[in-house]
Amino acid sequence: MDAGLHWTRRFYRRHLARYGWARKLKGIVVQAWFWYLHVRHVMTWRVRTIFGRKAFYQTARAISKSTIFPLQPIAAYRQSFCPRVFTLASAESVELQMPQVYPARYRDRFHRQSWQTGIPAVEAVEVSEAEIMGRCEFMFTRGGAIHHDFYDFRVDLPGEEMHGLVSIETSKGLLARYAKGRADTDAEEAISILGWQIANYVHWLTEYLPRLVLVDEILELAHLPLAVDANLHTNILESLRLCNVHNRMFITLSPGEVLRLKRAVFITPTAYAPFDHRDAAKAKRTGVTPDRAMFVPRAVHALRDKLLSVLAEGGTAEGACRLYLRRNSHYRRMKNAEEVESLLRAHGFQVMEPERLSFLEQVRLFSTAQIIVAQAGAALGNMLFAPEGCRVIILSTWSPHSNYYYFSNLASILNQRCIYVLCDAGELEWGVHPAHRSPNVDIQLLEKVISHEAESAV
Repeated sequence: MDAGLHWTRRFYRRHLARYGWARKLKGIVVQAWFWYLHVRHVMTWRVRTIFGRKAFYQTARAISKSTIFPLQPIAAYRQSFCPRVFTLASAESVELQMPQVYPARYRDRFHRQSWQTGIPAVEAVEVSEAEIMGRCEFMFTRGGAIHHDFYDFRVDLPGEEMHGLVSIETSKGLLARYAKGRADTDAEEAISILGWQIANYVHWLTEYLPRLVLVDEILELAHLPLAVDANLHTNILESLRLCNVHNRMFITLSPGEVLRLKRAVFITPTAYAPFDHRDAAKAKRTGVTPDRAMFVPRAVHALRDKLLSVLAEGGTAEGACRLYLRRNSHYRRMKNAEEVESLLRAHGFQVMEPERLSFLEQVRLFSTAQIIVAQAGAALGNMLFAPEGCRVIILSTWSPHSNYYYFSNLASILNQRCIYVLCDAGELEWGVHPAHRSPNVDIQLLEKVISHEAESAV
């Protein structure tokens, strides 16, 4: 899935990622880049602390060409300005089933019982005189930087901040925006589904595309164009085309490109999981609870029903199948991948590479899946199209930094069974996130789990 990537990233993936020295060098370069952004941006906050508010604003604008906004939750904006609001999905309470975990020594680190959680409503909120920015989920007005109510900025690190589009001072509730230019368009109104994670396939399927499916039900908003990020993968664009029932015009924005609108529509989340932790050590101490991965059942099922209905128009799919999703990327590559693949082929699994299929081909294939085996990753978003009762077996290295409830909560909403086969954490490569260590799968354990789940699925 290289389309839309910067040429340097494409070159690395195609020619260098196979070499250990290149992966280590990449870690050094990426870490240095993040530190550069951190120093460049955070120094403006330090100036304010030392010299006061006026100096901070002057320095921030002079050094980083930033604009300063107070953080404003969408609930606070609604209370202050009483905008028009359309309810897309009602609030509800959901009982989530916890995943099955192997080997047994890891089970005590997970919640054993079902988890009752409240799911808030999904709403489309009209915002007057607003600015939107490419790859950024925040919406900007004179009153502040509007954001959804799930953020806890003391703990959550948004992707926009990690990648240098914004900086957030949590103690003062301020955000600095680093714009890179103005959009060349005459559009004056739009629905925004911009965001840093939009290019990630599973986040696209759960956090962004469902917003379009739900808002399409509001006829008063049917004529509004859709603001999306530029350079999206062809499969994401295909899914967008399939769901664009009102033939909306698309407004594409590059990262950091700003567009001023007289009328913007902010849609509250259909799913949310923190991009990363602001303080990894604190996150490790507090642990991850099941409510740190939220999915709105109505949104998930609306998208699923929409795409399965499109699929049905093209004819019925084949019978039940067993799928193993091979990971092509050298990043987080399984250490004994060939051994795992050999075992699964012996058990009748079809080895596939989802990124080589079109979007609709993926929907068709997964719509008949009986058992899915895969490493934790974006390709597992296709479980959204699998039938109820499907077994989803996820191979992953154990890490206290990982949110294992992400896929298990999604499976629970889809009435599927989620099983984790965890591997002991090996030596951590320099520059690699602790949650992204390459797994070394216990083959005997995996065979035992597959045999058990295959018998149960019959």
